[in-house]
Amino acid sequence: MGYMEKIMEFRNTLAVPIHKLSIDSLVHEVCLCPEYFADIYRLTYDAKQTVSWRAIWVCEKLSEIHPDWFIPLYDEIIQRLIDCTHDGSKRLLLSILYNTPITAPLSINLLNYCLNHMLSPHESIGVQALSIRMAYLLCRKEPELLQELQLILENTEPGLYSTGVRTTIRNILKKIHATKKRE
Repeated sequence: MGYMEKIMEFRNTLAVPIHKLSIDSLVHEVCLCPEYFADIYRLTYDAKQTVSWRAIWVCEKLSEIHPDWFIPLYDEIIQRLIDCTHDGSKRLLLSILYNTPITAPLSINLLNYCLNHMLSPHESIGVQALSIRMAYLLCRKEPELLQELQLILENTEPGLYSTGVRTTIRNILKKIHATKKRE
């Protein structure tokens, strides 16, 4: 099958109503034929928002299995996250970054994004919680930053946040305290 035929097949699959969509079968197909990864990733830029979002969803599942595939795309995905306005896509892009090994040097843009969005009432619970978890991963690389994250999280007003965000804050604070005890 030619290149254009395969990308059109993927696009047509991603454009169907959600109850007919099988993300897992697409993930399986790309895992069997890694050369298809470029096609799926290209569809994350599709002009049709549902196709783009679902292609990002496939990539998020792929990032759990093959996080190394996303290392060359790390900076690009950070920029896409910063520019993104679609809530579901933001959550999935954050999840891809969370699953991908952190590159050096530390991305200040990603850290700033996470710090600015982790407690933002304008963000979904998923984006807030993933921003907290991602901020923790980044701050673990720099002890002063971990201290700053701890102060921010300890000074949050728990009543302002959902159960999911409160639980994430509590779990990350436990990890920070455990890290400090080991040092």
